[in-house]
Amino acid sequence: MNLDEVTEAWRSKDLSQLYGVDKTLLHLMLRQEQAKLEKQRRKTRRFMYVVNTVLLITAGLFFAILIDPNQPPAFSARLVVWDYVVGVVGVAAALILAGALFATSRSRQAREQGFGDSLRDHLRRRIAQLDAEVTGERRLAWTMVVAMLICATAITILTGRISHVPVPWSEMIWYPSPFTMVLIVGFFYLLFFRWIPRERQDNVQRKRQLEALLKELDGQ
Repeated sequence: MNLDEVTEAWRSKDLSQLYGVDKTLLHLMLRQEQAKLEKQRRKTRRFMYVVNTVLLITAGLFFAILIDPNQPPAFSARLVVWDYVVGVVGVAAALILAGALFATSRSRQAREQGFGDSLRDHLRRRIAQLDAEVTGERRLAWTMVVAMLICATAITILTGRISHVPVPWSEMIWYPSPFTMVLIVGFFYLLFFRWIPRERQDNVQRKRQLEALLKELDGQ
């Protein structure tokens, strides 16, 4: 039995369905949902830290190669100003990603530290989490996605430029193949018109449900 079933049965007072479920069981289900959410967040946070570390080290290493004063004259002679621009942009994007990760973590800690372990506090905490996911944290998430894409693109360009046989800027391939283009368009279609709207709708519905339940508890 999940939280939705417990909540609905508790509100309808259908004790035959839950064999005597009360606020204690509802409280337990909220604790379990919070523990599951925290576990998922830890996994996501560790993954993002690994990704950010790899991007930052790679971008920093490539930029260090570009500005190395001991590099052979034949290597420095083939570099142009755009190589340095791409290197700076790649490092900056990795730093922005790190800052967004830090801001997200601090924002969650500041938002949730004032809640206790009571049933009402669990409800208020979850409502605040859903509200943040719909508003503030979504903007930070988009910042992280854009920063990752920019940094990965810069690293890809520099990989060709610092290789033993560099790829001239005039021969850079700036557009994907038709098959890759279909995959990209399909992904963004699903992301913007399917997954994100569905997630936003689910979060809004869950927030309204919890707000109604909190109102009922306050009225008792």
